[in-house]
Amino acid sequence: MTSFRERMSQSAERHQSRVVLALDVWGPYGKRLAAARSVLEATRDRIAAVKVNHHLLLPLGLTGIKDIVGMCKREGLPLIADLKINDIESTNLNIVGSLLDFGFDALTANPFVGWREGLEKVMEEVHAKDGGVLLLVYMSHQGAEDGYGLGLGGGESMFRVFSQRAKDWGADGIVVSAKSAEKIREARRIVGEGCMIFSPGVGAQGGSPEEWYRTDADYMIVGRAVMDAQDPREAVISLAERREIG
Repeated sequence: MTSFRERMSQSAERHQSRVVLALDVWGPYGKRLAAARSVLEATRDRIAAVKVNHHLLLPLGLTGIKDIVGMCKREGLPLIADLKINDIESTNLNIVGSLLDFGFDALTANPFVGWREGLEKVMEEVHAKDGGVLLLVYMSHQGAEDGYGLGLGGGESMFRVFSQRAKDWGADGIVVSAKSAEKIREARRIVGEGCMIFSPGVGAQGGSPEEWYRTDADYMIVGRAVMDAQDPREAVISLAERREIG
């Protein structure tokens, strides 16, 4: 089986897109699955991957989104669980096992939990099954600097430490806000070319797609700018066509 990185690259090339669709559906619980399915159906041929989080998984559970998982598999779209796992090893491994068994390709994790009895065996388990782990190193909300920007001894920030951990621990990718081109450039200098950069924050949170495309990030995570658009397909095409896949 191909690696998660290879599947991402192949999907991006095939669909001519670097947009990861975040199915962060709001509204009445009973209508969320239909809304998510509708947007995915409309955009499936112009996105590189799909991300789901608590918006769907809390009210519906893994079995409740089997149609979403099945559609992603049929379309060859990698599926990312954005749960930011951040617990002890035994709990993390249970989460990972469930996600992989139900067809997810990758997951996000918080590097703050540490390596030994935290994420070490998570990396081993996910990689043994050709999945991916994305570490959260700088979020896209206004208060991100309150945590990820905290200074440590020697003048290092949590953001830099987390980026270095991603490299040292063999993470497949990192999550860095699309609202800061400088943070993306700095993260790239730390993690090198072997680690993918996924960037949320374009659109509803104020990030500029034009500015993002001038960085060397790999994938743009977009939710509300597509989910809330009058025509989700046109919205995702507009984002995907900002620059050709190279």
